[in-house]
Amino acid sequence: MQTFTATIGCEGEIILPPELCERLGVGQGDEIEFVLDDQGVHLRPKRQEDNPFLAWVGAIPLTDGETTEQWLRETRHERRRTLHPAKRAGSASGQSQRIGPGTGDRERQLAASG
Repeated sequence: MQTFTATIGCEGEIILPPELCERLGVGQGDEIEFVLDDQGVHLRPKRQEDNPFLAWVGAIPLTDGETTEQWLRETRHERRRTLHPAKRAGSASGQSQRIGPGTGDRERQLAASG
């Protein structure tokens, strides 16, 4: 569980830390709902229910202090290493090798049959 501290201003406004705003996907002028239940008070962004993309807000498993941008950068980096293992391992020419039509397969087949 991660704990954040907010400040209450002189007119009752609540100032949220930037990390929490990022995590909630809210910014200046957005509304926040406070939900009171048996476990305490929870806050969440007030959203229109008809937007299916908003269900994913807050779904990224961020570690303490990690931003969405950092998570995306690392995820993209891991994906590139998974999709292009030849570049990571390093080939003799530094380029990945192509296979399939136009790479000599047809020529080898013709030479073998003739």
